[in-house]
Amino acid sequence: MSTDYALTNAWECAQRRLKGLEATYDPTTRRRLSSLGLAPGWACLEVGAGAGSIARWMGEQVGPTGYVSAVDLDISGLHHLPANVEVRQADVRVDPLPEVAFDVVHARLLLNHLSERDEIVGRLVAALRPGGWLLLEEGDMFSSGVVDEDPDHARAMRTLRDLLASAADVDYGRKLPRLAVSYGLTEVGVECEVPFSEGGSLGTEWLALTFDQLAERAGGDILDPETVGRWKEKLTRPSLWFASLGVVAMRGRRPAA
Repeated sequence: MSTDYALTNAWECAQRRLKGLEATYDPTTRRRLSSLGLAPGWACLEVGAGAGSIARWMGEQVGPTGYVSAVDLDISGLHHLPANVEVRQADVRVDPLPEVAFDVVHARLLLNHLSERDEIVGRLVAALRPGGWLLLEEGDMFSSGVVDEDPDHARAMRTLRDLLASAADVDYGRKLPRLAVSYGLTEVGVECEVPFSEGGSLGTEWLALTFDQLAERAGGDILDPETVGRWKEKLTRPSLWFASLGVVAMRGRRPAA
């Protein structure tokens, strides 16, 4: 991953931010992986493993007869993983991946940050065994500032979208089905997700931390302090609910030999 990655894990609050991301998106990621038939004995590749929650969960599902390769450029958050989870430090843009090696390959909120994203999808497909599944869950900010009931949250989410757009493809999720077909995948399925988080939860803390990290990268005041202050105070209130960042999930299967 390039050094100008907008949400680098070297940021002082990055690990806390990753915990909030996991709390927001892990439940549906686990559901989607389970729907593919994830079972004991499977070989799994987790690309952009972050703080390791999905790699850990997959390791538990595939058991001692299966294994998980957890790949990230920054492996500082990958601790306390099952014995069948191998941690590998690698840059997926340039470092080789095993070919025809995995029953499932998964990446989440990664590719839209990488300029070589389309080519990387091709390499992830090549890593699949015949009959193996690719599951990609990528950001697509189709809903930001649109489905939000609270006006301060709507303004903050539109600002967040603009900040991300300077460093990532914020519409990449909707392009995944076309890419899946172009790389020969079959049984393609697509879902859109806009998770909501209750005030005072890890999910709303993740939104605030993501905003702070992007604002810091942009050099400071990106939205008037009054709006930011009201928004962050609301994010702490239980019983209030806030739309998070939208995701498009695409699954596709490499044809059997």
